Amino acid sequence: MKRSEPGLLQGFFLCLRDSEAIRLQSSKWKRDLLTFSSGICLEVAAVPYLLGWIGYEATWQAWLLTWLFFPLGITGAYASIFGGDRLVEWLLIVPKLDLKI
Repeated sequence: MKRSEPGLLQGFFLCLRDSEAIRLQSSKWKRDLLTFSSGICLEVAAVPYLLGWIGYEATWQAWLLTWLFFPLGITGAYASIFGGDRLVEWLLIVPKLDLKI
């Protein structure tokens, strides 16, 4: 059975490697990938809270991750639900890192 779309984890790394392959995917797949990526950002942002919950004190570096990744996760989650196709594609593609490997 031939797969027509790459998986979400494969697409996550494909964003860094080949922007043209991302542009060729369907709108639904791009929105699913942005939701997946936003979830990862929100999980990274929750690390200091998780550390506090299990009894460890979070360092300032962990809080810096929260301050960086929480806005990215919220922006991506909002755009994947309410944003237009161009915004979703713009948030997924990192043109300066398009390595063409």
